[in-house]
Amino acid sequence: MTEFHWITLSLGAALVGGVWGYNSWQEWRFKKRAAAAFAKSHPDVLLDTPKNMVRQGEAGMRFEPSLEPEAPVLGEATTSAPETVDLSESLALAVAVLDPAFDYVAEVHPGEPIDFADIPAIEVGKRVRILGLGDSDEWEVIRSGQRYHELRVGLQLVDRQGPVSEAQLVMFCEQLSAFAERESGVATFPRREDKLQVARQLDAFCASVDMQIGLNVLSSRNPFAIGRVVAMAEAAGLVLETDGVFHARSESGKALFSLSDRHHRPLDALEDTPSLTLLLDVPRVAGGEQAFDRMADLAQQMALTLGGDLVDDDNRSLKPADLAAIRKQLVALYAQMDDRGVPAGGVAALRLFA
Repeated sequence: MTEFHWITLSLGAALVGGVWGYNSWQEWRFKKRAAAAFAKSHPDVLLDTPKNMVRQGEAGMRFEPSLEPEAPVLGEATTSAPETVDLSESLALAVAVLDPAFDYVAEVHPGEPIDFADIPAIEVGKRVRILGLGDSDEWEVIRSGQRYHELRVGLQLVDRQGPVSEAQLVMFCEQLSAFAERESGVATFPRREDKLQVARQLDAFCASVDMQIGLNVLSSRNPFAIGRVVAMAEAAGLVLETDGVFHARSESGKALFSLSDRHHRPLDALEDTPSLTLLLDVPRVAGGEQAFDRMADLAQQMALTLGGDLVDDDNRSLKPADLAAIRKQLVALYAQMDDRGVPAGGVAALRLFA
């Protein structure tokens, strides 16, 4: 062999070695990042969120309208468990499950159609929803017994624990990339930086309207007999549910407001109580002005009938004029939500304020 041949072979060997080394380094880097990410404990926020959480950093607190019309004050909090949104399998509603305004939506293109059972759970500490393109060439929420040619996987950008973090986005992308690789396919993603900015802006808006209105009936002398409380609640159309709290619901079953012991004890386990709380979770209730009117009427009636005082969370007396001022704030807040395209009690609001 000539010197030229030897040089050519040496250069080829060096090139192959360089490519192999680069691929090995990439694989090592990916495994290291994945191991670091999965070594952390990430609770399921949909199951493990404390019931008194309103927003991240606000545990045990409730944003509540002040008696002074423009300034919200802080008080104690209780939140109800998130409602389940009833979603149809029709194309329109299935596509509405993932909204680029509220979700980081990735696409997975497997090499071959993939069975539902082979789609892994993506766990990063935020809600993940998956749509699949089935044999009928229509998108639907993935379901057992079906197979899919493509997937759209959405990571919710914001909930009551705050915006998605960069670390969560990295975990999400790595899990989907590994899944796509196992299926001899590819995964594509939006720009993380852009979506992180969207998440921060959306969270700032949500924090500005994330308010709960609590009206408390405080005994001025003897504790309230639970039998009398139950009779008044049932007469007002409220129902005692398994959580030991009375709930007022719309004709379609949506939550309007609740009536509970102020110290969060189940009412069906008590003989009497020194105080009661009526609570309206503002962004999660459609038609909240009417719900507030109904709640305020019941609170005033209970205070009068049971011999108690109607107070706010700081035990300041609430008069009809104060209730009117709170209602005015409520109307303004709902207008803000409508202007932002997140009407109270709608699908988007139920997702963002869960």
